[in-house]
Amino acid sequence: MKLTRAEAEKIAGEYNLGKVKSLKPFSGGWVNYNFDLATDKGNFVIRVLGAEIKKNTKERLATEFKVLSYLHEHSFPYQIPYPLKNRKNNYIASLNKTFLWIYPKLSGNHIPHYTEESIKSMARALATYHKYVKNINVKPSRKLDTPKQLLKKYQSMRKEKPNSQRNKFMLQNLDLFENCLDRIKNIDFKINMLPIHYDFHKGNMLFKNNQVVGILDFERMIYAPRMQDIAQLIKCTYAAGDKKFLGNVSLIVKEYERVNPLTKKEKALILPMLAKDNCRMFEVFYALSGSSNIKADEKAEFSCLKWTINVQKLIAKVLGWAK
Repeated sequence: MKLTRAEAEKIAGEYNLGKVKSLKPFSGGWVNYNFDLATDKGNFVIRVLGAEIKKNTKERLATEFKVLSYLHEHSFPYQIPYPLKNRKNNYIASLNKTFLWIYPKLSGNHIPHYTEESIKSMARALATYHKYVKNINVKPSRKLDTPKQLLKKYQSMRKEKPNSQRNKFMLQNLDLFENCLDRIKNIDFKINMLPIHYDFHKGNMLFKNNQVVGILDFERMIYAPRMQDIAQLIKCTYAAGDKKFLGNVSLIVKEYERVNPLTKKEKALILPMLAKDNCRMFEVFYALSGSSNIKADEKAEFSCLKWTINVQKLIAKVLGWAK
């Protein structure tokens, strides 16, 4: 997607951002499109929504904006993309049948790879986020598939023919996920529920000297146990090999608890929680790797499918679930 200079000037006028100096697209992003807008009043990010605005999208955005505004108003110690209101006192504006919102550009840089220091900093930032949002009176409406729903999808997937690399790979690993799903289906994970970020990885962080200074992309937010966010961070910083993997788990939990203590039960359930989430993502990435309805290419989705399988194999081995 492209924005013209004239469109940028129209947007700047609607949000009282002053005279446009430059407009550049940001790379990356699987669904939405982001543009760096410089004006005589500063630098801003235009976030164009790639998904159609439906009822559930409006509800998700309302929740996201409420949380971002709360963090901003309560002096959250990390930069966040808090939304600006336009002349109509709305966060969202429309342009040529697309919708967008704007926030002041954050300072900091992305890092090319994880280091021990950056992982420690991310764990502390996540713990801080959880402390701030635990008392927000909001429950994101987005819901995830239950084990029963996933099992039905697995049964449908098993009927696929091994006529492609994607299908062969899925069928070769379906037993692993069915076994893991059977292990976790009766576990009650509903402990310390709050609006989790659910996409806490280095691509959604801004750093200075390997320390997190900004947190981006709250759009995947769901109401779930805080340990699900911790599990997601463990997956995103995954290192192959039992010792490296468990060492990384220990590092993240230790740094998290420097800021925000966990219960004994929560710590015991972090890896089963990750196994549970991988069961869902196995089906999601399999489906997306055969779809061209999103901005990301299918190769990226297939890579994510393989990543999820590799992490699940290691978890099953560590927990003694491997057959």
